[in-house]
This record gives sequence, C-alpha cells and structure tokens, in this order.
Amino acid sequence: MSRPVVLASASPRRRELLAALLDDFAIDAADIAEDLEGDAVDCARQLAYAKAEAVARRSPGALVIGCDTVVFRGLRLYAKPADAAEAAAMLRELRGRPHQVVTAVAVIAPEGAAIDHEISTVLMADLPDPVLEAYAASGRTLDKAGGYAIQHEDVRPVERLEGCYCGVMGLPLWTLYRLLELFGCTPHPPDRRFDRCAACPARPRSP
Repeated sequence: MSRPVVLASASPRRRELLAALLDDFAIDAADIAEDLEGDAVDCARQLAYAKAEAVARRSPGALVIGCDTVVFRGLRLYAKPADAAEAAAMLRELRGRPHQVVTAVAVIAPEGAAIDHEISTVLMADLPDPVLEAYAASGRTLDKAGGYAIQHEDVRPVERLEGCYCGVMGLPLWTLYRLLELFGCTPHPPDRRFDRCAACPARPRSP
C-alpha cells in the first residue's frame, strides 16, 4: 500500500486487531467527547466518523480509520465507567442478562468516506458478587464500554456470544477488511492471525 494508514485510536486492543489486517500503520488518537444519547447505533456511527474526520484533517493524503463501541440493553446505553463504583454498577445491571454491542468503523480518504457497523448479542456471565467487585476494583474495566472486556479470560465475563468477537473487543475485522478493499487496499484476511475469525458471522461469503 503506497499511502499511509492512520488509526484514530489509542486503544491497544484496536492496535492489536488492526495489525492482523495491515503490516504498517500509524496511531493518532482523536480527542472527541464520547457523549452517548439517543440510538446506540447512530451514536457509534457518528462518533466513529467524527474521530476519523478529526484525524483526517491533520493527515492530508492518508487513509484514516475511526471506531467507536457502544454497549446497550434496550434504550439503556453504557459508556466507559468513570470509576470502580460505576463499573460495578454496570456489571450488576448486565450480569446474567443479554445485551448488545455495536462497533462502528469509519474510513476516510481523500477520495471519499465509508462507514459500517456490526452488532453482536452478548449474554454476560452471572458473576458472583466477590468476583464482580474484584473485577470492577482492578481498574481493568475503566476504559471499556459496559465495564468489561470479552478477552479477560481470567474473569470470563461473557457466557455466550452471538456475533463478531472482534467487534465486541472494539474493531470488527471483517467489516474493516471490506471497507479497506473499497479504497484499493489489500489487507490480510483476519483469519490468518485469529482462528476465531474463520467462523465469524461477519466473514464475507465466498462467491
């Protein structure tokens, strides 16, 4: 790929995931207020685009990727908890219950823009109070929408997933794969790095 690619996020999880698609990219986090109000999907898409647009303005000629993840249950939207107490409150509301996770991805380049999203349904494990409290107090949940991370195998906060594992982590790889192809990029297929991506429902169907 001849032109630079920039990920508009400081998330180490998104950096790790994007590395499955691209060998070379830069990081430039967008400073965008993540205010959640209204429809969860609209929020995720608007924030993903706003992040990409903010970085694209200072990266002329680059292809910029913006992402945003929103956890929601019905009309209730869950942002990143401000502290351990809020994380514990979120976990109590979600444990033992299904909810949805939407991650939107926006790609902006000089020739145009594209945006898409993936929605997954998660059944959170019915975490016992001591486990829940320790998890919230650990500080590992403070930068996670909904106050948990599917990849925290020591806690196993997710009992069942219907949808894209990478999307719940914060970057649906097959969705981004398709968007990058629209702009003439040749990303690696994500199942080359992650076995779970081979069975992902977001994987494009073969012709």
